[in-house]
Amino acid sequence: MYYTAPMARTSRTRGAKDARGPDSSNRAWLPFGSGKRHGKSRSLKSRILLGIGVFFLCVAVAAVSFAAGGYLGVVEVVNGLKEAGRISTHPTYIYSAPLGETDGSRRVIGTLFQGQNHETASKDEMPLSVLNAVVAKEDERFRTHGGVDVWGIMRALYVDIRAGEAVEGASTITQQYVRNAYLSQDRSITRKIKEALIAVEIERKNDDKDDILVDYLNTVYFGSNAYGVAAASETYFNKSVQDLTVAESATLVGLLWSPSTLGVDVDAARDQRDLVLRKMFDTGYITEQEYTNALDEPMPKKWPAEPMVETGLDGSAGTRDFAELVQGELIDKYGANTVYQGGLNVYTTLDLEAQVSARDIVYGPNGYLPDPNDPDLALVSIDPETGFIRTMLGNRDQDSQFSLATQGRRQPGSSFKPFALIAALEQGIDPDTEFVSEKKTYQVDVGLKQPEEWNVRNYDGIERGSMSLKEALWWSDNTVFTDLVMNADGKGLKNGPEKVADVANRLGITTDFGEHSHPSIALGAHEVSPLDMATAYATIANGGEKVNPTTIVEVTTSKGDEGEKTIYEAPEHPKGKQVTSPEIAVEVTKIMIGDVTEGIARKAALNGQPVSGKTGTSENFFDAWFIGFTPYMVTGIWMGYADGGQTLEYTLDYARELHGLSGGINPAEIYSTYSQDTLAGKPVREFSNVDMSLDEQLRSPEDRPQVQEASGVRANAGVGPSRNAPNRYGPGRGR
Repeated sequence: MYYTAPMARTSRTRGAKDARGPDSSNRAWLPFGSGKRHGKSRSLKSRILLGIGVFFLCVAVAAVSFAAGGYLGVVEVVNGLKEAGRISTHPTYIYSAPLGETDGSRRVIGTLFQGQNHETASKDEMPLSVLNAVVAKEDERFRTHGGVDVWGIMRALYVDIRAGEAVEGASTITQQYVRNAYLSQDRSITRKIKEALIAVEIERKNDDKDDILVDYLNTVYFGSNAYGVAAASETYFNKSVQDLTVAESATLVGLLWSPSTLGVDVDAARDQRDLVLRKMFDTGYITEQEYTNALDEPMPKKWPAEPMVETGLDGSAGTRDFAELVQGELIDKYGANTVYQGGLNVYTTLDLEAQVSARDIVYGPNGYLPDPNDPDLALVSIDPETGFIRTMLGNRDQDSQFSLATQGRRQPGSSFKPFALIAALEQGIDPDTEFVSEKKTYQVDVGLKQPEEWNVRNYDGIERGSMSLKEALWWSDNTVFTDLVMNADGKGLKNGPEKVADVANRLGITTDFGEHSHPSIALGAHEVSPLDMATAYATIANGGEKVNPTTIVEVTTSKGDEGEKTIYEAPEHPKGKQVTSPEIAVEVTKIMIGDVTEGIARKAALNGQPVSGKTGTSENFFDAWFIGFTPYMVTGIWMGYADGGQTLEYTLDYARELHGLSGGINPAEIYSTYSQDTLAGKPVREFSNVDMSLDEQLRSPEDRPQVQEASGVRANAGVGPSRNAPNRYGPGRGR
């Protein structure tokens, strides 16, 4: 840059000539060596730099102006916000899959409308325990941050980076309130920025942060059509909100984790309550004595205690289980406020004809279980290539608020054994490996000083002698699979129980088996849902690629109007994670074909269509299962009593036979009838990559044993009962 040299003050005689020339008095001193050309160059650079500086200054001014304008806009928006309410438009419609070739052949299977159970409570009416519970559970730093939790964002980002995926959120209670009350649930950057700005401004305007908690609790959805904590208190505990105990406050806050599920599952709701209570204790909101007392407080015998007659879901009782699953997924995805304001059109995967057929086959006048005193049945059909749920049948009582198909959890018995088989194949164990079928006694480490003794035998007491692992699957031999999971003689699984649990979870079972599972896991001692079992088998049928059960194919707004907009569309060819190798999936499919052609599941056979599957029965015949699949469809069936505690001993044909009685039914037979009906007119398809010539190498019909089914495995007291599928050879084949 150029600079001007300092000039000393000098005195001049008026009229005298300066030796430096006539203009020298006005000329600036330049640095040594400066010349005319250099001066011009410097002048050009100066102008360029000045221009750049002016440009960035303008940008900065514009940015500040934009931010200021945006902030003032947010302030204006917040000032204009009215009390959050739920304004009714037109209902949200749930449609079946097309009955014909066009979308016009869809039928409405459910309507989600504006419910009436929405109550608000003042801050004075809300007990402090409710306010503290929601802070402890949802936003520990709520009382110190300014609407956006910077530390929470940093922590969530760290956790997500370590996990390699989004596993933890960082929304504050204020942000959740803004999203639920005034915005949508979409995941756009614009919405998130707007949400954060409005949250900050709302907090700036409120001197008492408890006012925000009150607004949040008055607008959030608690399940069972209860909007706001006042409505939830009446619905779940039949009392006013101001009368809630610490335990009840924690229960209601716990429901926010998954209101659609926990609102009808009292055991799961209690588990969530205990987690909230622990959070309240850890954060200092309750004392140790209050914590202990709250844990001991019983849940209501009826759950919910007083559900409202008005409901957010209306439609055919025959499709209620499926429609409720769709309802829950919509609320999880878009929020209750958006869903129940209406205006959505939801297109689903449900095959209405198959659904009607299934209900008629099971509960119809000429069905298998027509009498009100007969057992209940849950049935779920999934397309393994897409994950689309095609059929979902649950309770006989169509007004029940509990879905046996999705929420019912029962012991699967031997239908769980394929997961143990997959674990074996993954460790390189040949399915032709020979084990010995006989009574067994094991020493099981259950975390005590002394291991517990576990006595296992086949229910009917038959000892079959030497047999292969795949034969043990066909005839549901308990003692062979306990040898496998206990690694008897070093021929079985390493870390058997944990490996079986890992396989089950990878394939789609959502049950938490704990860090150290009991070896009875291989015999199906842990409770699972029919939807989970159908999903896991669908993953096998899909070549080991994880199947995600899907109910919704498209969601639109303003259908049929010029403003129609698709806001969600399921992928046409979803890609799941490869959770076990295709070769192992094919091998297990082959072996389970033998369960139908050679083993105890023969009543599941179809006319010419290959079937792969497995039976399962729990001890004392409380639960009976069959999960099977063709190249077209996977179907999981559970049969038992909805209330539990009643035996199927005189219902199942193989159980009746043990008592010398004839007649009876079993889930494999129902599967066959249902599948033949739904597959009518479709050509026979072979399983992909399954060499059916292997089946031709199986024993000839006259050499096949006449197999009868039995159930259960006896376990000594202290280890807990282990339940398994029917299993015994018939005459002439005992070993």
